[in-house]
Amino acid sequence: MKKIFLSSYFAGTIKQFQTFIQENSITAKKILCISTAGNVEDYIGYIDEGYQSLIDLGYEIDNLDVANEATDSVVFKIQQAEILFITGGNTFYLLQELKRKNLLPLIVEKIKNGTPYIGESAGAIILAPSIEYNKIMDNPKLAPELLDYSGLGITNFYTLPHYIEDPFTKTVQETYNNYHQRLNFMPINNHEAIIVLGDSYKVI
Repeated sequence: MKKIFLSSYFAGTIKQFQTFIQENSITAKKILCISTAGNVEDYIGYIDEGYQSLIDLGYEIDNLDVANEATDSVVFKIQQAEILFITGGNTFYLLQELKRKNLLPLIVEKIKNGTPYIGESAGAIILAPSIEYNKIMDNPKLAPELLDYSGLGITNFYTLPHYIEDPFTKTVQETYNNYHQRLNFMPINNHEAIIVLGDSYKVI
């Protein structure tokens, strides 16, 4: 069964994460954290904050940058992951690098087989059928080789993170206005999370 925790800002949803872990009897203490989306961002303090929050809870963090590690090593680490965490950053760059190493099928398989998945911002958005809607919030030019915006297709909704949160207030609202009649949006602010269990989901 799918066990998924999605947030805008992971460090702001620690209480919800603890509830998610407890209610689903998740006992693993090692987390594979893919921070690749932050490679092209000027500010990545949220990644460090998220990691520290997990360390404070007693988790062991293994950071993985799929863009700068050999494919065989990346595949092995994802295959062995007990919990998978993909952080925020540029969604288009993240998807480009995941596709470059053909990692989407493996990640989908892991999630469907019950490996707990944490997705923060970009890491949440890529679960949708497509990430095209996020081009107002993120710069797609940072991923010049990404020609196909198809996501993992794990969720039938489209996560809209940072709703309405500075400094994203304007771009989030513009994204919502442009796409809400076509897409099943799930807006969340920086202190809300989406829990997906099997085929059901809710915001907490």
